[in-house]
Amino acid sequence: MLTRLRQAVERPREVFALFVLVYLSTFAGHYTSTDGWYKRAWADAIVWRHSADVDPGPAVHYSLWGIGHTLLAIPPLVAGELAARFTGVDLTAIFYTLLFVVNGAALMALICEYLRHDYPPATVWKTLLLVGLATIWWPYTKLDFSEPLVATFFLAGLVLARKGRTVTGFAVAGFAMTIREDTVVLIAGLALWELSRKRDWRRLVPIAAAVGPWVLVNAAADYVRWGSIVDRAQMGRFSNPALVGVYGALFSAGKSVFLFSPPLVLGLLGWRRFRDRPGFGADAFLFAGAFVAQLLFFSKWHDWSGDDAWGDRFLLVSTILMCIPAVELVERRWVFATTLALGAFVQVLAVLPGPLSYVTLFHSKSARRLPLMVAPFYVEDGRLVRGARQRLDFEDVRYNPRYGQLAGHWMLVERMFAIRGSTDASAESATGTPLSVAMPIEPGEIEPDLLWLEALRGRFHLPASALGE
Repeated sequence: MLTRLRQAVERPREVFALFVLVYLSTFAGHYTSTDGWYKRAWADAIVWRHSADVDPGPAVHYSLWGIGHTLLAIPPLVAGELAARFTGVDLTAIFYTLLFVVNGAALMALICEYLRHDYPPATVWKTLLLVGLATIWWPYTKLDFSEPLVATFFLAGLVLARKGRTVTGFAVAGFAMTIREDTVVLIAGLALWELSRKRDWRRLVPIAAAVGPWVLVNAAADYVRWGSIVDRAQMGRFSNPALVGVYGALFSAGKSVFLFSPPLVLGLLGWRRFRDRPGFGADAFLFAGAFVAQLLFFSKWHDWSGDDAWGDRFLLVSTILMCIPAVELVERRWVFATTLALGAFVQVLAVLPGPLSYVTLFHSKSARRLPLMVAPFYVEDGRLVRGARQRLDFEDVRYNPRYGQLAGHWMLVERMFAIRGSTDASAESATGTPLSVAMPIEPGEIEPDLLWLEALRGRFHLPASALGE
């Protein structure tokens, strides 16, 4: 068995196949976000109506997001439509969301390729387990967001550039800018990384040649939608106080990157040794620079955590990059085992009910709590009332551990498996309102978000395709 695992590291495609199986075990097979729907709808509009307008009706609606995600969605959506022609069953959601399973496994294969020439196979495997199972990467194989796609293309470009294929590497990494235009920050860092290694400013010419076409693609897509090569409406959303965003991303009880990705702590602790390893010095500074750049960039965004999301969605790319230096510490058995167990536990809380289940329920249920005040009277809706219960705001999810996502998903798992029933309302007191009282969830109200389990129970039914009717 150990020999087989050692050989698998020598062949990253086997790592890819293994993680495909792992991520398929928690595959949901359905759309998960409004953002994702617009990206998919744009793909439909391009293929079937040759238009950028995602609404076939009289009103004009454009996707707000980069065209790259939409272009990647076209092949699975077309495959789903073609399958529907022969089966009469709508398979587009399954085909489309499989893209993120494949993308998740591809990143694991890339990390394997990146590390396997300089680290022992066992060390590489431990690092893959940490990144693949103990960080937010696993839950995002169930979500149709753009950030995981950016991470894979960026790391693929880095791996290629390290092998001396500069133009190809920057062309691959540059495609990530068409997925999210703000990825230009990461590409600028990659260009500095290349210049620091080669110490030749003429290297900017092939870099510009590789990245330039994607800049033109973005400009063309923006011009078609907005009549301008810059979407000025998006630029106006950098209105959040930077310190609020930095504090929230790093230290908040409900969104801290360290809580949602415990291996990041090992990545930071192992960074110096990673930097001192021959051939990895520039990479270490690239990873750290990417983390700091994304942290500062998105701290000003009006919705600094990228909600609705599992943890801090905007820092996903740099979080994964900064977890890679954990390779220097994984041979410390207890450190590795503890981090893996803790991180995997956090991710299982997400993948079982679905990473967005709690925030979706939070929005829909109008959770309420008793105010922590001494006075017996409170003002609510302009009226003086006795013992009024106040509506919880999403800021409570971000900053209050009692109502954060980890607490919320633990409650969902408890209800899912009937570990514990509803909490008695008498638990509400001047010291606080338990989440289970503020937002009651009854056993049976939430079920595992697993496609294979739904199929076994006979509850999963593929919708009939309009093409097959």
